[in-house]
Amino acid sequence: MFVPKEGLKPSKEVLKKFGVKEGLQLMNGGLKRCFKAGDIVLKYLLDTSEEEASWLPNLLNSIESKKFRVQKHLKSGDGRYIEDGWVAYYFLSGNLIKGCLPEKRRVLEAFHKEIKDVPRPPHLMEDRKDPWAIADKMVWDELPLNCHERILKAIQDLFKQRAPLRVVNQLIQGDPSNILFNETEPPALIDLSWHWRPADFSLAVLAADNLLCWCKEGCDCLPRNEVVAVFEDVKHFKQLLVRAVLRRALELEGLRRFNERFLYEIDNHVPTINFVYDYVSQS
Repeated sequence: MFVPKEGLKPSKEVLKKFGVKEGLQLMNGGLKRCFKAGDIVLKYLLDTSEEEASWLPNLLNSIESKKFRVQKHLKSGDGRYIEDGWVAYYFLSGNLIKGCLPEKRRVLEAFHKEIKDVPRPPHLMEDRKDPWAIADKMVWDELPLNCHERILKAIQDLFKQRAPLRVVNQLIQGDPSNILFNETEPPALIDLSWHWRPADFSLAVLAADNLLCWCKEGCDCLPRNEVVAVFEDVKHFKQLLVRAVLRRALELEGLRRFNERFLYEIDNHVPTINFVYDYVSQS
């Protein structure tokens, strides 16, 4: 789908159905398909059915917690959660903050406890073929390993560090670093990316995200030993971390596979892969 420079704007009819009257402001990210109008956010969902578009609002609108916030969705004047591909939800204030790992861990644990009994939604899970889903399936042996030769040796070495796990899967936030903080409200979970894995795998992905360093100069990342120390009491943490680091590397490899100019980003995973290899080997 072609998206103009100024973004893919909702029509006047869509705005009217969601009761939006204030001027639209294009938001950062969201592939230029996300706009803010007052305290309401409008987001375009590509190729999304009514069933899919209703599942998430029904879930999030049912959650009430003093430990975290989630996006609360609006129905249109016609009683629908999606109109011409657009959904609407209330804006969540806050900022993404580097670090804060103990706080983020508590938020994720509270969130996953809240949704632990939610059934697996097949319409969101079964047919996914995006790089994130493919990478996830590879590290859990649901697809064969396939990656660029540039990183293959490091990936294969870490793959060999995996051991069988007996764990219970549930719905989890697969992109756990997306948590907003402010001074007056509980932390907010945004950009939910669903996977059907052990709840603690989300913590391992959070750890993996903080083991990676993208700083070019003036690095303020936590030392890797301090990152893993936050999670070492998590059951099966080392094995979950192996899979989390592999997933992050394979996600990026899948996204960049057809553009050689970006393969240097894949190289950036190698120090983290080597650290986790040594960390797991010590056990």
